[in-house]
Amino acid sequence: MKEEIEKFKNHQIKAKSIFNIEKINKKEAYDFVREYHYLGDAKFFSKLAYGLVHKETGTLLGVASFANPQGNVALKGWFGLGNETQDVVELTRLVVIPDLNGTNATSFLLGNSLKLLKKDDDIRAVITLADDSRHIGSIYQVCNFKYYGLTNPKSDFYSYDDGGKVNPRGKTKDKQGVWIPRTRKHRYAYILDDSLQCKYPLNPNLPSKGDVGEYDCCGGTNLVHDKRFDVDYTCPKCTGRLEKL
Repeated sequence: MKEEIEKFKNHQIKAKSIFNIEKINKKEAYDFVREYHYLGDAKFFSKLAYGLVHKETGTLLGVASFANPQGNVALKGWFGLGNETQDVVELTRLVVIPDLNGTNATSFLLGNSLKLLKKDDDIRAVITLADDSRHIGSIYQVCNFKYYGLTNPKSDFYSYDDGGKVNPRGKTKDKQGVWIPRTRKHRYAYILDDSLQCKYPLNPNLPSKGDVGEYDCCGGTNLVHDKRFDVDYTCPKCTGRLEKL
């Protein structure tokens, strides 16, 4: 297998000659993602998952995982649909083994997974978000996703009164805590059903490598300041806690 992968990386053989794309179960997807994705054990949802599988050995070398979009207004914002909709999914994880990073194995996995989603599960569209503090979604551009711009700027209120948790909703005026900017996301969608219209305006100006955003919560000091009450706290994003100093 190693010899074949080296030939593939050196463009001596094509992806379709050594890889298959197969539907896999949730446990296989979770286990692989936990081992190889940069977010590690971070929680994610999986409804449908496909694997990049070595033809000869059956070894799993990559995973594309899809789930129902999360959030009360997710599908309403994208397509004006209710969250009970089952035929629109979100790409929740996409990862290959480190030895295949930088090759077209990732696009081979994603592109063929999209075909199977339409064929096997009658999915109408796939949406995905790329955190602009980390990347611009180059792989989605390669796989012909349409680009719908950045999400709106938002900040999260970390409430000292609630043990440093992000304040869900409601008033924060009299609460102790701090506001910290949230990273923005690049919106991408691959629409398989032409009758489905996205409510976000199509943006022809695709982001490039120089468009990675910069977000500063504490300037590397691990300290944040609440001007309202003139209180210093440990930075909740960097330290994982919100403590008064």
